[in-house]
Amino acid sequence: MARRTDHTREELKDLIINAAWTIIETEGAPGLTARKLASAIGYAPGTIYNLFQSMDALYLAINKIILHKLHDILSSPACNDPDKSAIDNMKSMAHLYRDFAQDHKQHWLMLFTHSLTDGHGIPEWYQEEITTLFSPLENLLRPYFTQDQNRELKMATRVLWSSVHGLCFLEETGKISLIDDGESAPDMASYLIDNFIAGLDTRIKAVKK
Repeated sequence: MARRTDHTREELKDLIINAAWTIIETEGAPGLTARKLASAIGYAPGTIYNLFQSMDALYLAINKIILHKLHDILSSPACNDPDKSAIDNMKSMAHLYRDFAQDHKQHWLMLFTHSLTDGHGIPEWYQEEITTLFSPLENLLRPYFTQDQNRELKMATRVLWSSVHGLCFLEETGKISLIDDGESAPDMASYLIDNFIAGLDTRIKAVKK
């Protein structure tokens, strides 16, 4: 077994996170245990707790990476093309979000299904990461709201995001067939976005009358 001095503290943290990422990828979040992780990196289980305090802290560290990867995709030029309409950019965003869920299924599922077990609430820094994840979609929806409708903008962002996410979740958990009636998740997401934006357009026109 490797000695503690074989790696610096930062190197060891990276080693733990990389090994945990691989275990989750192959076995899902339930397969990640301190003992299994310690065996994978060649250290005693206590080493993990010296660096992350708890397994929950490790889960949150991994989720932070997932959130950053998602944010990078949703804020990429492919989802924010100035030559395309807001609706088309939103559809690109939904498509790439679905692709991420499929390509990183176990990590994506862990992000939304794992519950903290140490009795503590969600840390403030983690809630800020979640808020940041909404920002690309919020920017696309901003033109549909006035400057004093910030609350409505944030609500619309979360409602639309949650609706698209729900379709992805049904698909990734094998439940989409219960509701699809022959329609695919991407088609339903496009239909959702078209009608959601149509509703906002109607609201704006009604207010201007």
